[in-house]
Amino acid sequence: MRNQRVAIAALSLVVAAAAVGVVAVLDSGDDDSDLPRVTAVSPTRTRAAAPVSPRLPGWQVVDDPLAGLRYEVPAGWSLAPESETLESSNGAVLSHLTDFGTYLCEGAEYGRAFTGSGRVDGDPTKVATELAAAIAADQYSDGTQTAKVTLSRPTPLVRDGARGALIRADAEASEDEDADKCASKRGVVTVIALAVSGGTSVVVVGADTDDRGPDAPLAPGDDLRAMTDSVRPGS
Repeated sequence: MRNQRVAIAALSLVVAAAAVGVVAVLDSGDDDSDLPRVTAVSPTRTRAAAPVSPRLPGWQVVDDPLAGLRYEVPAGWSLAPESETLESSNGAVLSHLTDFGTYLCEGAEYGRAFTGSGRVDGDPTKVATELAAAIAADQYSDGTQTAKVTLSRPTPLVRDGARGALIRADAEASEDEDADKCASKRGVVTVIALAVSGGTSVVVVGADTDDRGPDAPLAPGDDLRAMTDSVRPGS
């Protein structure tokens, strides 16, 4: 997926605003096109993990006091600077970002997975649905096409007494000769939205699902599930 971050007084890459097409059935064909060479970038931690003991041994705790949420990421994930944010095409702003599998391709930076959190007004189910659709379209659409996005049914959940919902959005872009060949064409975005004191807070977990070779490995599915399971209200 593309690195589409905004830092204070600096724009990394512009988020592509795109319409979202929702369909009923997933279609996950193999991408057998020739891919440009990629170079893995060693992860660097640019902010400290929260000084809280993780529930998952060896993992890092991400604490977002403004959103009132806490979750955990594996030790190999990189914690982005506090100044970086990600704004979706529906206006939601995510902060406390983390990254996995950063790589360089044709002079631009990409990543295989990310997380972010924030506060969004509205009912948790509606918030999760709209945000999952927007982030999936943002990450997998480009100037030549709009990604096809398939939304799951909402899954109600309760985390440490906070009620909310989980939505999964699967995104796929077709292979086109004018498309960005450095970017992944398939991925999944999971949004957990919880009703907390003062509003609705969200955690977004996004990850590529297509194979780009050993220099750009996928985030393990078990890790992604454990991350979404770890989302809970902050203390």
